[in-house]
Amino acid sequence: MLPSGVVRGRRNPLHVGFAHRLTRARKAAGMSGSALSLAAGMTADAAWSLEAGGRVPRVDTVERLAKVLQLSPCFLAFGVEQPCDPSEGLMSAGLADRLLQVRESKSISRQELGRCSETSDSLVRMTETRATVPNIAKVEQLAKALDVSPCWLAFGLGDRELPQRRGARPAEQPADQSQ
Repeated sequence: MLPSGVVRGRRNPLHVGFAHRLTRARKAAGMSGSALSLAAGMTADAAWSLEAGGRVPRVDTVERLAKVLQLSPCFLAFGVEQPCDPSEGLMSAGLADRLLQVRESKSISRQELGRCSETSDSLVRMTETRATVPNIAKVEQLAKALDVSPCWLAFGLGDRELPQRRGARPAEQPADQSQ
């Protein structure tokens, strides 16, 4: 039997391993679930619920947990190592601006992004206006549809553009015509 978050026939989303990464990091830090939850400003059973895979956390929740565990939020959310300096505010607070910037730079409407990301135009609008903070699964879907790094979109860490896939052909260079 496959875990419920596993997608057959294609690569699993990066956020699928979150619960396992959280459990390993908490144990490595020698913390109980309730101690981690309380240190992150959450209810005492919140970490346990996340470790059990009962829900997918919002990006700001992941960042608060990562700060307590002294990890990169990109690693905790998506399993991607990114250098991260602990900062005062939440890096995820810039998500709305980054989403709007990249959507407009690619001339994509909210409706089109909602459709392409298999989320909704309401989610896009509410994220851009800071009326909601999406979970890491939704951020990953938005990033994939925009062809940007989920770490950059969620936390502003790493390169904006995704690294070129293995086996992908490089763009053809124009012939040198200086002969």
